[in-house]
Amino acid sequence: MRYICNQCGEVIQEHDTIIHYTKGSDGLEIIAICQLCLERYIDKTKLAADRKDEDAERMKMKRKW
Repeated sequence: MRYICNQCGEVIQEHDTIIHYTKGSDGLEIIAICQLCLERYIDKTKLAADRKDEDAERMKMKRKW
């Protein structure tokens, strides 16, 4: 089976593919990523998760006014 990388558009074989399931606004989303794009995708996903955690923590802080 062949997949198309969501990052670079390269056609890749099944054993060279990382499949990531995410839940977006439209429902379940399947993302296929090649080995070359995996590092950038992990960094981007980690940055987004860190930002969500930071925003959640900021909302828990008591307001001074």
